[in-house]
Amino acid sequence: MPQTNNIDLSYAIGLPPKDAIAYFQKKGYKITWDWQEALREAHTKAFTVAKAMRLDILKDIRDAVDKALSEGLTLKEFQNGLEPILKAKGWWGKQEIGTEDGIKTVQLGSPRRLETIYRTNLQTAYMAGRYKGMMADVANRPYWQYVAVMDRRTRPSHAALNGKIFRYDDAFWNTHYPPNGFRCRCRVRALDAQDMKDKGLKVEPSNSPYRHMQPDYGWDYNPGVDTWQPDLNKYPYDIAKQFVGSGLTGVDFKAFYDGISNGNFPVAVLSDEDKKNIGATSQVVLLSDESLAKNKANHPELTAEEYSKIPDIISSDADVIIQDGELTLVFIKINDRYYNAVVKATGSGKTLFLTSFRRVDNVEKEVGRLKRREGVKVIKNDLKTSGGASH
Repeated sequence: MPQTNNIDLSYAIGLPPKDAIAYFQKKGYKITWDWQEALREAHTKAFTVAKAMRLDILKDIRDAVDKALSEGLTLKEFQNGLEPILKAKGWWGKQEIGTEDGIKTVQLGSPRRLETIYRTNLQTAYMAGRYKGMMADVANRPYWQYVAVMDRRTRPSHAALNGKIFRYDDAFWNTHYPPNGFRCRCRVRALDAQDMKDKGLKVEPSNSPYRHMQPDYGWDYNPGVDTWQPDLNKYPYDIAKQFVGSGLTGVDFKAFYDGISNGNFPVAVLSDEDKKNIGATSQVVLLSDESLAKNKANHPELTAEEYSKIPDIISSDADVIIQDGELTLVFIKINDRYYNAVVKATGSGKTLFLTSFRRVDNVEKEVGRLKRREGVKVIKNDLKTSGGASH
């Protein structure tokens, strides 16, 4: 891949960097009336379009941006592909919509709005990819210089930061790594010690007034830092499930699977009925690093890709759901082949953990074994196999 640290975003958008695509594809969804409702770190993982209150419309828009990233579509190609879809669903032009404050006339889809969506999301994704690339090279280039496009369209607050240098680990970059507003064209250049010496450059001191320069409202976050995690219990089931599913195909889970990061990782979401069966108050199923390590030791044949199937296995669509005691649910579902996933609630019901995940070689034998256990309850059994062999 060509080096992108010192090139304009206009060139970078023509490339399909893996980090940028992975960043965008692992975003979840957040339905909001105003974009200000999803500020700062929320933008890094919750794809938001103001006034896109229907999940299907939000998905159409996200898929179109995802395609633009993956295939390097131009703005015109993006607009031509998405506009007829939104028009067919009625999300276009000015419409009267009921809100908590009464009936309001609002502007939904328009060519200008699609341009804003396109530029904002592609720019944020590419900057996140650039950040990860720069972080991978901090041993050689630890000095980062803010670069603004110095023309009449540059905002004064952005222009004031042009040329200023902070170390990569300075807290400044937690809030000022570009983009710092809609249509922001700023970028960051990585420098080594020789660059600093040759050009007579200095790192900004701790009392630098430029540390207090504010990005545009709602943009004081770093799109490449993946520390934010939404409270998925506040989201509807479908949206929370999509967020979890997209996270299992991203770079974060790969790092978790490889043992690079630790803690608990969300891997599934329980329906209200399944929660009720085991007295759970949380809908989010977590996989601990300890459980993952044990499961990999017991079932080394399972790949990271197979773990990404868990949200569909632990669902009301499972072929078999068995309650094994007061706090445990067993889900069996075919997804290319049969899998068994076990969810257990803590005594308080506030936390759910995936305690086991494995392939099933003979599903009828597996179900028979479970049914013979004391205290089990068959909640669902929709098996349609005769021989029981897995695929």
